[in-house]
Amino acid sequence: MDSLDTSSHTKEELVRILSKELEINPLIILTGPQGGGKTTLAIKLLSENVGAYFEGRARSAQPAVLIRKDLVENMKGELYEKRRLPISESDEPEYVDVSIFEQVKFLVENVFDVMELGEPELIRQIGLVTKKMGIVPKAIELIASDEELVKRRLSRHLDAKERLSTLVEKEKKYGIESNLWGIQGARITDIINREGIADYDEDQISRTVKDFDRIIPTKGKNLVECLIEMIEISNNENNESGFLVLHSNDGEHIISDIVVGKGANSLIGVTLLEVYVGFRQNRSLYRAYKHAKEGKIEVIHSYTPMLQEIEYLANPWIPPSAVQIPIISTADITASDRFDIMVSVIGPDGKVESSSKKRKKELEEIVQDIIVEQEME
Repeated sequence: MDSLDTSSHTKEELVRILSKELEINPLIILTGPQGGGKTTLAIKLLSENVGAYFEGRARSAQPAVLIRKDLVENMKGELYEKRRLPISESDEPEYVDVSIFEQVKFLVENVFDVMELGEPELIRQIGLVTKKMGIVPKAIELIASDEELVKRRLSRHLDAKERLSTLVEKEKKYGIESNLWGIQGARITDIINREGIADYDEDQISRTVKDFDRIIPTKGKNLVECLIEMIEISNNENNESGFLVLHSNDGEHIISDIVVGKGANSLIGVTLLEVYVGFRQNRSLYRAYKHAKEGKIEVIHSYTPMLQEIEYLANPWIPPSAVQIPIISTADITASDRFDIMVSVIGPDGKVESSSKKRKKELEEIVQDIIVEQEME
C-alpha cells in the first residue's frame, strides 16, 4: 500500500497528487489514522470526474472510497449477482439484480461497520468484486506526525459544518452519490434529500472536544498530580474526568490532557482515545481496534455515582438489589478487550477498580498515600 505524509504537504499539493492518482486509478481507497486527512481531502477531490464517495460509519478511522464517474456508470451496468429476497408473497422465490456498484457500497457499509473486519479486508473484498471488470483498487494510506494528528483531532469540529456543506453542494452540482450522514462535529439533518447541516444534538455523542466541559493541560505533571486533580473534580463538581497513561519500556508517561466531561452525555474514555491516540480496526478474537502506540495504554477516569447508576440500573439483565453498584462498569471491562487497553476507575473517596489486578494494587497504594497526605494538611 502506498503512503502519503499529509503533514509534509499543503492541502493544495495533496489534492493535486491525489487527483493525478484518480486519473490513473478509477477506484481509490484512502486509509489511515484519525486526523490523517481522509475525509477533508476526499471532499476537496470531489469534482465532475467523481461519481461516488463512500465512507464507513464506524467509530474509528473510516476509509474513504472514491470512484471515478466513468467507472460508476460501468459498475452500475455490470451484474454482480441475482440476490434472493428473504421474503416473498408467492410460493416461488423472488430475486433482485445487484450491480457491482451496489455491492461495493454494501461492502463499505458492511465489512467496516457491521462486521468490523478492518481496512485490509475491505480492500480485499472490493478487489474481488471489481476484478471481473479488470479494476484493481488503489489503496493509499494517509499518515502524519503524532503532533499534527492530535492537533487536527482537537480542532476538527471547528470547520465540520463547512466541510459537510461543501460535500452536499458538490454532490448536487456534479451528481455524486454519497453515503455520509455526518462527520465529527456536524450532521446532515435530512439524509433522504441530502440537505441541511447542523451541529450534533445535545443528546448525541460527537466524539470531539465539544463533548468536554474543559481541558486541563498536563504538561509537567506527574501521575500523582493528575490523580489529585481528578479526585478534586469528582468531589467538587460531580463530573467525570480522565486522562491517558502509556506504559512502555521507557516507563510510565502521561500522554493526554485531563479532560472533564459534560454531565450524563460524557464518554470520557472513548473520546480520549480517539482524540489523543487514534485507533484503527484490527480484528482479533476479542479485539476490534488497535492503537499505534508502542506499549500498553491505560484510561484512568473518575467514578461519578449518578452516571454509573444510570447505566447500571438501565441494564434489564441486572435485577434491582441493595448491592453496591460497582465503580467500574461493564462498558469499561468491554472496552479493555475491544481496544486492547487497561481501564482504571478512581472514586471520589479513593476507591480503585481496574481491568488489571496488578494495576489496581499499584493505584490503591498511590491513592491511599494521597488521601493520608491530604488528611495531614
